[in-house]
Amino acid sequence: MGAVSSNIQSVRRLSLGALALGLGGELQAAYAQHVWFDPRVESKLAYSDNSLLTEANRQSDLVLNFAPGLNTRIEGRKLRGALDYSYDYLRFMSDGSTEGRHNLFGTFDMDVWEDHLTVNSRASLRQVFLDRGGSLSKSIANKSSNRRLVQSYTGSAILKGTIRNYADWRVSYRYGLTLSPADNLDDETITSNFSDTQTHEIRASLGSGQRFNNLEWRLFATSQRSQRSLEVNDFTSETAGGELNLKFSRHFALLGSLGYASNGLQSSALAADGISWETGFRLTPGSKLDLTMKWGKEGNRTKWYGRLQHFFSVRLDLAATYTDTITSNAIVLNDNLQSLQFDPSRGIIDSQGLPVDETDPSFSLSDVDFRRRNVNAVLTWRHKRSQLYVNGNMEWRTFDDSSGTAASWGLSTGFKRSINKNTDLSGTISYRRSRFEDGVRVDNYIVGSLDWSKRLSKYFTLAVNASHSQRQSNEQGSDLMENALTLYLRGTF
Repeated sequence: MGAVSSNIQSVRRLSLGALALGLGGELQAAYAQHVWFDPRVESKLAYSDNSLLTEANRQSDLVLNFAPGLNTRIEGRKLRGALDYSYDYLRFMSDGSTEGRHNLFGTFDMDVWEDHLTVNSRASLRQVFLDRGGSLSKSIANKSSNRRLVQSYTGSAILKGTIRNYADWRVSYRYGLTLSPADNLDDETITSNFSDTQTHEIRASLGSGQRFNNLEWRLFATSQRSQRSLEVNDFTSETAGGELNLKFSRHFALLGSLGYASNGLQSSALAADGISWETGFRLTPGSKLDLTMKWGKEGNRTKWYGRLQHFFSVRLDLAATYTDTITSNAIVLNDNLQSLQFDPSRGIIDSQGLPVDETDPSFSLSDVDFRRRNVNAVLTWRHKRSQLYVNGNMEWRTFDDSSGTAASWGLSTGFKRSINKNTDLSGTISYRRSRFEDGVRVDNYIVGSLDWSKRLSKYFTLAVNASHSQRQSNEQGSDLMENALTLYLRGTF
């Protein structure tokens, strides 16, 4: 494990260096194309009625926050990149204590060889709540030992081609790196321990080309590995097999797959070392509806997969998925990070174009591998200067250490309205119910926020944010509530 730790430190330096060099390369490649370079400074005054995030003896506080930042974006013919960084310097007026918090999100997407080779990477430095059973908050104007800096980096390369019109082939490799202070076992203030982790994921496939119409086929092989810095088991998962897609018409097709699966899990209910199979169908009765359902078995585990997309109109659409996988925490972080983008007006958004809330952890960071069953549905409505969404999700995690199955389900809704060209109003409200793996503790977590912003001039924006965070738990001493109000002035130059 010492070698792994040493490698991680080396990769950390290489990753940061590669990010800087990549962005520098972008500038050169994108010369005379679209380049934005926007430094900014924010001055904030925040009030919290529970700055220590405790159930009893709640302490209110005023917090001064000075936050310089930088946003740079590049759009070229073959590449797109964005980097947003800010540093929050907070001073708590009640005792004069200070804190510094880093925040960074970067994206890089490049078409190296048109139609053959693409490269993508993401980088994130975020203040994350490690333990969902610890203190939580929608606001940053508070102190918590549960909030720590987590660094996530992921990069992938996809190489693809064709063999005349008989077959298409594809090979991809994704590397991930997760770093946090949570691997320091000597730090007694850490609320949840989690290794620094490297991940390696390789996927290769050979499938039918344009020559095949009603019968499509694909051969595939995958390998996933998570290497951890602490003295715990690494994660391995390997699969290989073939798929058939039999089209009876342009509206209906039968799906089937047969293969071999192997992983290093200890639990007999989750371990796989042998034949796996799936069967199902795809239904596309029109241009508005696309439904896929599959059912199968891997080891002792029966698994399902479902995907639904329905366009009610150009303004209203529904997207829903259900997945069942064996995975690790670091690979889930890679998946989440790779799906994110940066939008100049909305900040970090997911694949559905919705804002990302990283202050509401569904599960604690952990080195224990697990079976992940996840269902997610998003209903989105757009009209001129308004957007409204409703998001429902539920997830079960069955852990490999026989600690049990944890569950989390939630419902959230949000809106954004451009009142005029200088004024925006947005708000979110969410409810999450969490059942811990011990089967005893249950938390209900409610979060709401309202944001108003007005552009005062070409360079300055005034904004007000009000937020409410509340947890109701059946575990004694775990209830908490906080109300916060933040006034800030932003200058962009």
